[in-house]
Amino acid sequence: MLRTYSEIFALPGALKFSLAGLVARMPIAILGLGIVLFVQGETGSYELAGLVTSVFMVVQAVTNPLIARLVDAHGQSRVMVPIVCVHLVGIVGLLAAVLLGWWFGFVFLLAGIVGASVGSLGSLVRARWNALVRNSRQLDTAFSWEAVADEFLFVSGPVVVTALATLWFAPAGVLLSGVATAVGALLFYPQKATEPAPRGRTVGGGGRVLTHPGILAAIVCQIFLGVLFGAIDVTAVGFGDEQGAKAFAGIALSALAAGSLVAGTIYGSYDWQMPVRYRFPLMLTVLTAGAWLLLLANDMVVFAALLFVVGVGIAPSLIAVSSVIQTLAPAERLTESLAWISTALGFGVAIGSALAGTVIDRMGAHEAIWIIAICASLGLIVAVIGLPGMDPARTPALRRPRRQTIDTESLPVVDPNG
Repeated sequence: MLRTYSEIFALPGALKFSLAGLVARMPIAILGLGIVLFVQGETGSYELAGLVTSVFMVVQAVTNPLIARLVDAHGQSRVMVPIVCVHLVGIVGLLAAVLLGWWFGFVFLLAGIVGASVGSLGSLVRARWNALVRNSRQLDTAFSWEAVADEFLFVSGPVVVTALATLWFAPAGVLLSGVATAVGALLFYPQKATEPAPRGRTVGGGGRVLTHPGILAAIVCQIFLGVLFGAIDVTAVGFGDEQGAKAFAGIALSALAAGSLVAGTIYGSYDWQMPVRYRFPLMLTVLTAGAWLLLLANDMVVFAALLFVVGVGIAPSLIAVSSVIQTLAPAERLTESLAWISTALGFGVAIGSALAGTVIDRMGAHEAIWIIAICASLGLIVAVIGLPGMDPARTPALRRPRRQTIDTESLPVVDPNG
């Protein structure tokens, strides 16, 4: 198992940029939850906390592909360093607006600024891997590693943030996110040797992204999964609160991430013979089964155990969808195409956070679990319907030019049969 991972980390600069990227994208595991805990802790309303988080997520979702397109055209550090500065200013403003009791319109505005300046660090890291690896098997392993790394953050982040925000200081999660963003940026963006070469202003015109039926189906699936993720975050906090164990919500969310981490590690070490377009709905089936089992939860211990089961389907699903999009995306718009994954998830999380918060306030946390189960099922249905469009052989060669955005002559197009 370890041999496949040691092989990719032996590539020049790989370990260095991957670890820096891990620090830089820590906010994906803590900022949304941190905002929920911060706003709810200061206002007492889950509904309001969900709405603020939704603004943050929606704006992030809208701007991520735009930022990614600029990155494809002009380079990672040139685009992202100024954006990181705006993000840090936005976080300071959001903290001040809530703590000082400013008009809540300012809170929504500042949450939008924070969301607009997050960017999709995961797609930047994956683009570097795409430029560095020597073959499609290494690329699959690299994507698996990055999904596992994400889950490591989701294991540790929620526990720390929930404990700090509930037992010490409500804004702790937002503060920690800001620190991670600043430190990660200082470590990641100066690494020029592994940064993919920019394509210039012509990048926007090459190939199809959202008009490609396979990519579109994959992105719609991610919207439903995003609703699931957003609902899980808010439901875990609300369920724990109802059980008198609000601080245990972080442990429950870490159980979800632990299941995902274990499954993602195994997925990445396995030499798959099944085409990736079939692996994607298979992994969604596992996720859907776990989501329906979650309805059996009647206390926080059972809830956490069942979240571990749900997690088993998460990382493999996300790894598979990254690979699906990588096989279908036009080369000169690869970063943008991968960024649509986080964009779709962001839209979904925004909807799920707001919807779950409303259901919890009005009906109770257990009823919000239905959102999780139904959205997992809808994502699976879309994946099955969109399966024919995910076949790379159906994409005309003319619309899939040879990979040039990420300059690697030795990287072949992923074989759909291997």
